Amino acid sequence: MLANKRKSLAMRSWRAWRGLTVALGLGVGLAPAVTEAEWNAVIRSDPVNRQSRCLLVSAPVTTDDGYGVTPVFLALDGAALRVVTESELDASFADLRLEVDMEPAIHSNQIVHQKMILVFDQEAPRLIEQLRAGKQATVYLRFWPTWPATQSFPVRFSLVGFSRAHDRFTQGCRPAG
Repeated sequence: MLANKRKSLAMRSWRAWRGLTVALGLGVGLAPAVTEAEWNAVIRSDPVNRQSRCLLVSAPVTTDDGYGVTPVFLALDGAALRVVTESELDASFADLRLEVDMEPAIHSNQIVHQKMILVFDQEAPRLIEQLRAGKQATVYLRFWPTWPATQSFPVRFSLVGFSRAHDRFTQGCRPAG
């Protein structure tokens, strides 16, 4: 039975990944190239204003949201790092935060776009420096409605490839040459 649950979760994760790669404009055929690095500089629709622009995006991670699973990815536009999910976030406990390795946590209660995007826009240059130097970023999310309230869910993102992708991002998403 446990094997069947794992297989079912793996299939849902694959479907979420496949759907997100299509939504990001990466296409399923490019999935092997995505595994090379965890981050990509891509021109795509901004998750908030829907305008096409150069964004630095992480590979999606699937996490529990208290009712099932939801894909989560990070998107950097230069001024803010956004945590994008398909589940509604809950800021009522003031415990939504981002941690890069052992650096002090950065907190945010700024939730936008149908309560599915958490925004970190304080001290963006310092945050980018931490991401460039770091190995792992962990975002702690709380989803609504989870009743009774349980915990925040840690979502870990590898920072492999962040610096190289950030270099391409700062050059307007030009391919590596």
